[in-house]
Amino acid sequence: MRKSFDHRYLLSLLALALIYPLGLLADPAEGPGKSGVRWYKGNTHTHTLNSDGDSSPGEVAHWYRDHGYDFLVLSDHNYLTEIGELQREFDRETEREKGGAFLLIPGEEVTDQFIEESDNRRYAVHINAIANARVVDPQGGASVREVLQRNIDAIHAAGGFPHVNHPNYNWSITADDLYSVTRLRHFEIFNGHPQVHDWGGGGFPSLEELWDALLSRGRIYYGIAVDDAHSFQKWGTNYSNPGRGWVMVRSEELSRAAILTALKSGDFYASTGVEFLELTAGGGRLSIRIKQRAEVHEKWGLLNEFKYRTTFVGKDGRILKIDESMAPSYELQPGDFQRRCVGLDTGALRTGQGAVLLRAPGRQTGQRPADSDAKRTMVKLVEQNAGVAFLWHDCFLNFQTL
Repeated sequence: MRKSFDHRYLLSLLALALIYPLGLLADPAEGPGKSGVRWYKGNTHTHTLNSDGDSSPGEVAHWYRDHGYDFLVLSDHNYLTEIGELQREFDRETEREKGGAFLLIPGEEVTDQFIEESDNRRYAVHINAIANARVVDPQGGASVREVLQRNIDAIHAAGGFPHVNHPNYNWSITADDLYSVTRLRHFEIFNGHPQVHDWGGGGFPSLEELWDALLSRGRIYYGIAVDDAHSFQKWGTNYSNPGRGWVMVRSEELSRAAILTALKSGDFYASTGVEFLELTAGGGRLSIRIKQRAEVHEKWGLLNEFKYRTTFVGKDGRILKIDESMAPSYELQPGDFQRRCVGLDTGALRTGQGAVLLRAPGRQTGQRPADSDAKRTMVKLVEQNAGVAFLWHDCFLNFQTL
């Protein structure tokens, strides 16, 4: 039986949209309201007994299905778990119970390292292969960057697409390292494992700051949130439990091809708690509808509603507007946005006010802009209850403007 994750919540969302020409903002695929289009919840990084997890693939997959997920990537270290029979089991359960479908996608955490011989320093280089057709063996290399590039190339050669995992684990991968490689556009902006240093420290940037550093160079990268779950039998803050981070993918159907297409193109948001009812960009206006979160106290019956603050941030970190409603919006003004504008100062996180990043590419007439054409603005949403120590829940969104 799963022990409930009973920490108080401080849910926060910080959004950054990469907008192409200001006048060409459009409804992003008409959002969830479009016929046949909806959000699918999934996790792309989890472990089983096939590597260092504590539960079988079936137990792991059933946990996610039973907790409202629509799809899952089993990503054991240097091991490609066979999912065929397990997928057929879920299909039979779906038919028998008349419930929602559940999709498994093959994957592997390609687990490599680089050892600096001068001081025997070990750099962990872990890259998820999503939907690879065969096992990808660690490729090695003469530097962190070479190890990254060789493994990224091998993942593509095996028919998968890569996302770099927990860059701050063992303080191994820098923004310069990520920027130096080719054929990479995805990396983890949140990882729920307790030992991977998402928030940085000691002179190392947080993953948000690392993301800002990359986007400020004008190249599009997509931020993914995962739980990196290993522990399904024991629960607590010191265990890498499931349910701490996920992606919400917008797709017309729950199929491997459709989910992969959306993930590759950035048509998803990544979250650890905040949910959208609607997000639209059209006619020079950015609009969000937030799903209200509320809890009822078991003993006293008091209704505790979470409150939100949305901050629209423009170039050089300039605050354009603060909106505390459940349907924040902003009328875009000429001069609000600049190419390669400086990323948001996430000091709010460090001082306890709370902020999380949402980011997205823009496209004109179906074409992705060149890296140097990337333009961006930011939206910061914070849900908070004053005067209580809360656990952070962050959300990072990538949405596609067509």
